Amino acid sequence: MLHTTARSLLSLVLAVTPLAVAAQARPDSTRADSTRGESTRGDSTARRIEPVVVVGTRSPAAVGGAGAVVVRLDSLLLAPAPSLELALREMPFVLVRQNSRGEVELSVRGSDSRQAAVLLDGVPLTLGWDHRTDPSLVPLTGVRRLTLVRGLSSLLGGPNALGGVIEVDLAGGTAGSDASPGSPPPPEVALGTGVDQYAGRGFSAAGSAPVAVGAGTLTARGGASYRERDGFALGRDVAPGGAGSGAPGEGVDPGQPGDRELRTNSDLRQVDGFAALRYERPGGAHAGLAATAYQARRGVPPELHVEEPRLWRYPDVSRVLTILSAGSGVVATPLGHGSLSLSGGVNAGSLEIESFDDSAYTQVTGRETGDERTVTGRAVAMHSLPAGGTVRAAYTRADVRYDERIDDDPTSRYRQELSSTGAEVQYLVLDRALVSGGVVHDAVATPETGGKPSLGDLSRWGWRVGATAPAFGESVRLHTSVSRRARFPALRELYSGALNRFEPNPGLRPERLLGAEVGATLVGGSPARAGLALQAVAFHHRLRDAVVRVSTPENKFRRINRDEIRSTGLELLAGWTPPAHGAFGGSWLAGLSVTGDVVAQRVRVYDRTATPGAPSERRPEHQPAVRGSLELGVPLPLALRGVAGARYTGRQYCVHPDLDREAELGAQAVADVALTRAWPLGGANGGRGLLRELRAVLGLDNVTDATVYDQCGLPQPGRTLRLGLDLR
Repeated sequence: MLHTTARSLLSLVLAVTPLAVAAQARPDSTRADSTRGESTRGDSTARRIEPVVVVGTRSPAAVGGAGAVVVRLDSLLLAPAPSLELALREMPFVLVRQNSRGEVELSVRGSDSRQAAVLLDGVPLTLGWDHRTDPSLVPLTGVRRLTLVRGLSSLLGGPNALGGVIEVDLAGGTAGSDASPGSPPPPEVALGTGVDQYAGRGFSAAGSAPVAVGAGTLTARGGASYRERDGFALGRDVAPGGAGSGAPGEGVDPGQPGDRELRTNSDLRQVDGFAALRYERPGGAHAGLAATAYQARRGVPPELHVEEPRLWRYPDVSRVLTILSAGSGVVATPLGHGSLSLSGGVNAGSLEIESFDDSAYTQVTGRETGDERTVTGRAVAMHSLPAGGTVRAAYTRADVRYDERIDDDPTSRYRQELSSTGAEVQYLVLDRALVSGGVVHDAVATPETGGKPSLGDLSRWGWRVGATAPAFGESVRLHTSVSRRARFPALRELYSGALNRFEPNPGLRPERLLGAEVGATLVGGSPARAGLALQAVAFHHRLRDAVVRVSTPENKFRRINRDEIRSTGLELLAGWTPPAHGAFGGSWLAGLSVTGDVVAQRVRVYDRTATPGAPSERRPEHQPAVRGSLELGVPLPLALRGVAGARYTGRQYCVHPDLDREAELGAQAVADVALTRAWPLGGANGGRGLLRELRAVLGLDNVTDATVYDQCGLPQPGRTLRLGLDLR
């Protein structure tokens, strides 16, 4: 296993250095959709997102005919050393929940967590043993922004990317900086620390040092963070019985007299770090090496609504990701101009799970260890076409290896090989509408299956068409897309018994998603609308051979294929800040901001092979019909700023293993408030050195101390007061 982060990082850097394989340094799925005569000269242009409005922390965009949202990390009021989970809980249209294994799962548009891809600088974190990643352990130290693409905006993002792509920008480049042309951006340093009322604490430090080297810029970036908690508080009540709770007193630590109760086994200790080197020339040619790693130990809070919940701990969870990338930039060719990007990633991790016989967590009754290594290679080429078109092609290959050992049994070795070959073409039609389309061929093989039946060699074709066009002059951008693609089951879905909690099912078939969407985005225009952002998107998904979880007579779970899951819904995103000039300029409204989002969806499971007489239409687990949030920012005296927000989650359902039926979890709402203040360093105009501003955040999360559940039996933290300081 990866017992130390330092040793793992060194070995992986040495292993990846000779590679000359695969993947863009920047994600492919964020191809621009500008309809204002965008030049296609340059791979960097083809990759750039065109969010035309920036309001507060959220920027709506249309990418490849799919709706997208861009979020700046430095504008979120997060605790120091945050994880990806905490940031995604602040993003619209993403359902984030913790499962009974202690992992955090994501869902977009009624999807399963394995259908949403997470990319770190273009390398998928969601290809591996389980085909998903736990965002509660993915550190954001040094990350600049997150991009959520809700549909399938490109076929070039690698295998098993059906819909919903979350792009994490870590290494990045120097393009778009505030530096004057021909000079590198200034060095940066960011420090953060914070504490909450239950002694949860965190610290982070990051910095960058760009220097001019020849005609280009060499940027070194690095950082580290640490976070720790003894547990989190429960809400004001945990009612006995019902889907959301358990018997009185279960799942809590009483602590000392007068103390707030802490959730049983909810402790965490984690350290992480990253380092990156990138050399970039003005024409876009670049080369880079980046590595990020974490090591953690944590408990798994037990479910409160079942008689025999998982009583687990993770004494060790470690992961290291190393990325090597290079790109030619745009170069002239005999047929026009083009570019080539190569990169490769090694994603290595280990985990150890201990199970216990009671909630004292003293007697270990079972142990599972796993060692994983995923090597991903990627090549992306772009070339111009006659009449102003562009063609892009990509090849991605991933080799997944996993060694699993249960107690004293012999080690079971698993291996899965995935590949994806795709091409897309885009044209600007009538100088207004940007249309694109493409095809992809995905394949999978399972040469090692731990002695169980093999899934065999499978392949599927996919396709996509999309378009964006301005309307009402240039003030509104319309977009639409239709796509079809397959997802192959992960090794864990097929073969894992999860310490005797699941029955393996090697006969799972690939899922096939047919998705369509149509939407409109307000792109500003008049000065009166300069601070207004609006986006509305309607979508419809049909997932054939959907993999779902069912309970068995032996009180276990088993994954099976259902005939179809249909998801139909509407997403709305809105934001407003007063313009710098005009009717509101200079008034007390100058610092006001309002943002809100809502998604209404109908998700149903259809099974034509169900028992005769039984209902053929079923509700899926953990898919509320309505979700939304609203946030208000207000300037206050003494240079303070107040922020108040509320999140609402509608009624949802879960499979209750003790009752062998669906159980209902009622609608829930939670509210947060915060005060912020910033002090410029080095005078009224801010410092010109490394440190330019000190910002303090005093936040009160879950103001009403409500008992709010991620899913049945797993409550979120109760009311928590926290203080954070950022120096940058």
